[in-house]
Amino acid sequence: MSSDLRAATPGRPRVAAGPLQRIARAFLFTAGAMSMLAGLALLLVSLAPLFVARSDSATVVAPIEAPAVDDPGPSTAVIPSASTPGPKPAAIAPRTVGPIDGYSFVLRIPVIGYSALVHQGVGAGVLATGPGHYPTTPWPGARGNIGVAAHNVYWLSFNRLRVGDQVQIVTQHGVYVYQITGSWVTSPTDRTVLVPTSDNRLTLTTCYPLWAGAFATKRLIFSARALGGVG
Repeated sequence: MSSDLRAATPGRPRVAAGPLQRIARAFLFTAGAMSMLAGLALLLVSLAPLFVARSDSATVVAPIEAPAVDDPGPSTAVIPSASTPGPKPAAIAPRTVGPIDGYSFVLRIPVIGYSALVHQGVGAGVLATGPGHYPTTPWPGARGNIGVAAHNVYWLSFNRLRVGDQVQIVTQHGVYVYQITGSWVTSPTDRTVLVPTSDNRLTLTTCYPLWAGAFATKRLIFSARALGGVG
């Protein structure tokens, strides 16, 4: 008898969905639509810096005038050599100080697989394409506080950086290595971030929160001290 019932089951008329089933379906449809809208909104917010011309959305107050550049002497950056294993410090003079072919230098952070060309300037046009070097801060290799800014959409992976991670600046005359010493969140009007220093350091600034795109109201700062040169 049970086999007869099972055989008859496919032929039974479909029972209309009850009120609870209709409510559940409506709830699932509404939740799915809201999730899609939230995802689209988050995507638009994240990509906004690429299309919204806001030159100040990743920067802090910088020195008004470029610091005086003393003759730094021969370069102490390390020049990689293909024929000789290991880094070999080399003295190269004179050194070119300034952008070459439209970009300043390369910023690399091996621990997160990051590498990008850094252009000169922190205006809207520059930061729309990637990181920019604060022109009123020293050039890599010169003594002082080097500043680099970028929109958070380019530095989303920077939330993985930790104290002790290395940052490399690759210039036309060698490689400079820095070690992250700390990070903090501050106001865009904080004038202490890029003050001139007597030691060699690197300061990175971006908008915060990192996920907020052009709607970020704070600045995330990374500070790093110079270690020297590596191959």
